[in-house]
Amino acid sequence: MKAITVKEDNINSPIQDCFGKTKFFCFIDDDSGKIEFIPNPGYDLLKHSGKKAVEFLHSKGISAVMSGNYGITVKKLLDKLNIQTIIIPSMYENLSQLLKIIKPFSS
Repeated sequence: MKAITVKEDNINSPIQDCFGKTKFFCFIDDDSGKIEFIPNPGYDLLKHSGKKAVEFLHSKGISAVMSGNYGITVKKLLDKLNIQTIIIPSMYENLSQLLKIIKPFSS
């Protein structure tokens, strides 16, 4: 399963460029292609929002996360948990654009 950082809970949502401060994650099931929007439990935290988000994604079985940017601490935590990090190029402004280029189904 993949997660993408987004600002809103809809298919036309702008991409969130700050991993820990994303308001929502768009979960994409690799097998079915099903999309689900889940609130980030660390969104409102003043400290350690990225750590909380990493722990949440790990608990949900996420294998890869896509975002515009990751902090050093978050990147280390994701690497330690074997969660792949993908940086979304700035040319992709919203989720619908990004979904056109990624293949949500496993081969």
